[in-house]
Amino acid sequence: MIGFDRVSMAYVHEGFRRQILRDATLLFEPHEKVCVMAPAGSGKTTIAHLMAGFAEPQKGHVLRDARLSWPIGFSGVMHPAISGADNVEIIADLAGVPRADLLAYVMEFSGLGEVLDHPLQTYSSTMRGQLATSLSIAMPAQTYVVDTVVGSGSPSFRAKAEVAFERKLENAGMFFITSAPRQAEKYGEKFYVLEEGQFEPVASFVAAKAWLESANQREDDLSFVLDGFFGI
Repeated sequence: MIGFDRVSMAYVHEGFRRQILRDATLLFEPHEKVCVMAPAGSGKTTIAHLMAGFAEPQKGHVLRDARLSWPIGFSGVMHPAISGADNVEIIADLAGVPRADLLAYVMEFSGLGEVLDHPLQTYSSTMRGQLATSLSIAMPAQTYVVDTVVGSGSPSFRAKAEVAFERKLENAGMFFITSAPRQAEKYGEKFYVLEEGQFEPVASFVAAKAWLESANQREDDLSFVLDGFFGI
């Protein structure tokens, strides 16, 4: 079983407290494909990092009784001062997978070629996204964690990453938190919405999409009122 057991998480920025999760529970089996629909600004990245183990909850427990990926396309584990290839080899050692196999896969899939021999800090955001996504897909996992979208990089690369990810899901589960309805419909099997810090189950993708559209409309209406109030 993996997921969130009565988890609370909040952060304070410029004096404003944002409650992301409030005593929230969402438990599922490693092979299940779970999608949480959440509006922009609701803390999706924080929740993905909690699931992957990059952050710890302020209350409650995150259960990880499976081999989880880090969020697809996440580059925060890589060091900017060394080359892309060196980063791949270090991560291979940490994960206990053969260096040569992992580097060969990443080199072919990313399409970066000799750029992999350059320091990561010289990469464009597109290059960095392609390296991080290739590495995420190459690493074995029982459950893949996805924050917002599958893959980053050029449009053609993102399309290739989606196909590769579909193949991975033939033998793996997924925790996907997103505000992107197309990918939610494509990959999800069980759907939840993030409402007032709680994971609320919904019957189908159609219901989740309708809820998201309503939530986004409420945010737009509130912004319109505030803009008028403050004369912005």
